[in-house]
Amino acid sequence: MSVRQHHISAAGPPPWIEVRNPAGSVTVEAVEGANLLDVRVEPLNAAAEQLLEVVEVEVSDADPDQVDSPTRLRIAVPERRLMRTPEFAVRITTPAGATARVAVASADVELRGRFARTELTGASGNLTVDEATDLELRTASGSARAGTVHDRASIGAASGNIRLGRVDGALKVRTASGDVSVEHVTGATSIKTATGDVTVAAAAGEAVQVKTASGNVSVGVVPGLHVWLDLASASGRMTSDLDEGGADFGGRPDLTVTLRSASGDLRIGRAGAVPAV
Repeated sequence: MSVRQHHISAAGPPPWIEVRNPAGSVTVEAVEGANLLDVRVEPLNAAAEQLLEVVEVEVSDADPDQVDSPTRLRIAVPERRLMRTPEFAVRITTPAGATARVAVASADVELRGRFARTELTGASGNLTVDEATDLELRTASGSARAGTVHDRASIGAASGNIRLGRVDGALKVRTASGDVSVEHVTGATSIKTATGDVTVAAAAGEAVQVKTASGNVSVGVVPGLHVWLDLASASGRMTSDLDEGGADFGGRPDLTVTLRSASGDLRIGRAGAVPAV
């Protein structure tokens, strides 16, 4: 099959990238020290082969009169035609620190390396991002994973599982039946789910709020923090493994943990060693 390739100068501020590709895959790799945008669009089926030349690849060069003007890249893949869904593999190599906005349906998305603001939207495809300054992610049934988010993260899902590494800002997660797993969070955290299990391995922000119907909840508290616990479950078990005095002290708490569940079990404990950033 044919392939479309573009090599674009991206000197100056990190570029701004937008991709719309309903089916297939989107891979964006951020490379430290790079000054080019390399684009490769490859059809994966016959329907895509027929539409390869009408794939929109638009580039707006940085304005030399504006110091903070980035190169802008926009790729838009055609929608379904004559009941056939074209599938494309879109691969982009970019300088690190790029802003990325990617929208897909069944396509998988993988963002490798360091990005600035990142927005990912998908239906059934899996979404993965290594590192972002802040992250907004929406998916229906696809799973989602993020390694490190340096600021705010907002996640929404229907039945997909959510796995997050470290989030250093406010975290907000809303999901129906998917499980939610967070390794380390240092900002205010709010997680709501219906039947999914929730695990926060290490919490160090001012507040953690988790609400679930039948899912189990486990929260690990970073050692050394004074904690105020507000737990309620209709039929589930509630367990606290905090050291003596962890929830009983004078003064303002370092962390407030509020957990609500109808039938799920609730467990609070001390987190293990948390690696430095």
